[in-house]
Amino acid sequence: MVYEIQLNKEIFHLNEDGLPCLVHYKAKMGGSQFTVTLIADLFLQGSKVLFLTAYPMAKDNFLEQTKGMESKIFFVEKKEDLAEAQKYQAIILKSGDGSLYLEALKSLTDLKDRVILVKNFEMFDQNVLDSSIMLEKIIFSGDIDKSVAKKQISSKLYKTIIMFSESETPLPVQVPSLEKYTGYLKTANKEGLVKLKM
Repeated sequence: MVYEIQLNKEIFHLNEDGLPCLVHYKAKMGGSQFTVTLIADLFLQGSKVLFLTAYPMAKDNFLEQTKGMESKIFFVEKKEDLAEAQKYQAIILKSGDGSLYLEALKSLTDLKDRVILVKNFEMFDQNVLDSSIMLEKIIFSGDIDKSVAKKQISSKLYKTIIMFSESETPLPVQVPSLEKYTGYLKTANKEGLVKLKM
């Protein structure tokens, strides 16, 4: 079952109008789990999803939170699977496979309808990030300070920024002092502390 996202202690749902979105965090601060819940919540709201992550744990966590919806999820291991994958609401690419992601961006005819998650973006090369930066329905999640494209990523205009830790890379958000597993969310008309209720 999907965890509950709370903003200022009230239930919060990010929807596609809140994209593009940047989630920045250092390791063990709660941003990774939060990101998976964010994309699971969008999926359960009916959004079509394309999911790229550096590590398989995020995929397992997504499946755990969307139990009962397996028939709407397709796992892509190689580019030949992409044509079949398009029939499914969620496409999860082989973890860490940037080349497969680039192929998906080229060949999926419904790409503009999908929310794209690039999780652990700091682990991917310039080609992956160059191909993602212009997308509007995107969630970049990871440690911006470790990314080869931190300048590009930080200069993109986001409708939603969520910070689980301070960044050395300049971003248009003043992050207050945060407890572990608590983030700070800022949009044009909302801001405050976010956390998961598990």
